[in-house]
Amino acid sequence: MLPRIALRLAAAVCIALGTGAAHADWREDIKVFRVGIPVGENATYRLRQAEPFRQYLQSRLGVHVELFPATSYDALIDAAAGERIHYGIFSATAYVSADIACQCLEPVAIPSGDDGGEGYHAILIARADSPIYSVTDAKGTRLAAGPTGSVTGTVVPFAAFAAEGIDPKTYFAAVVDVRSPEDSIAALLLGEADVALAWSSLAGDPVSGYSAGTLMKMVADGTLTMSDIRLIWQSDRIPYGPHAIRRNLPGELKALVAEAVLAMPAENPEAVDAINRSGDGGMVAANDAMFDGLRRALQASGPH
Repeated sequence: MLPRIALRLAAAVCIALGTGAAHADWREDIKVFRVGIPVGENATYRLRQAEPFRQYLQSRLGVHVELFPATSYDALIDAAAGERIHYGIFSATAYVSADIACQCLEPVAIPSGDDGGEGYHAILIARADSPIYSVTDAKGTRLAAGPTGSVTGTVVPFAAFAAEGIDPKTYFAAVVDVRSPEDSIAALLLGEADVALAWSSLAGDPVSGYSAGTLMKMVADGTLTMSDIRLIWQSDRIPYGPHAIRRNLPGELKALVAEAVLAMPAENPEAVDAINRSGDGGMVAANDAMFDGLRRALQASGPH
């Protein structure tokens, strides 16, 4: 009969071997972890730019990581639905659209801006010298909005208005179609509209137009002074675009990816810089409930 200490050591070895076998199972099935990234028209440059992130994730997972270049968010959505990628870096709209299409993704993390903000808002602006202080006051006025299909230019605000029983086509005297949020504010300042939709982080210094968005850009280029305008409405926060992973992947793999991505700002700032589109902040844990408001707005506005 083996001494008691020998039995304990044997049991420990068996447990360790069993754990190691389980740990290796998913690596035997997933020898290449494919990450989808939007590259636009310059795939070579974007892939080179994202290389520090690829190397970091590969070192943390212990399997080869391959970047899948998607020329558009539609292509990224298609790759996720077709299971050609395991993981992707999405815009908020692309993530929700993909999950509506395939119910196959879950968010891992979202980037935070250098102000610590985790998203942005659709905003409704009036001129500071106008008698308009609220959406109620804006009834019967001219609204500058657009472009059609823009999350902050039409989709989210129109869904929010609809939830309050407001149909923009009848509530406002006219809806002035614009090509960009900057054009929306310009129409307001030129007197071509009475209220205008745009977007903002609503974080940071108000005098500078906050830390990100239409107002900041226009203040920076000298076409707007914040004393010229008044904020009369803001949407709920729209999260920055998430990193998302396929729901059907092994739990251990999903946990390892989440740990790696959330640790990345401290462990490898260069990897964060390679993929963080929202400023110089870090990464924040995400969950699907963060996107419920955007999901409702997109579903209400029709197919995307």
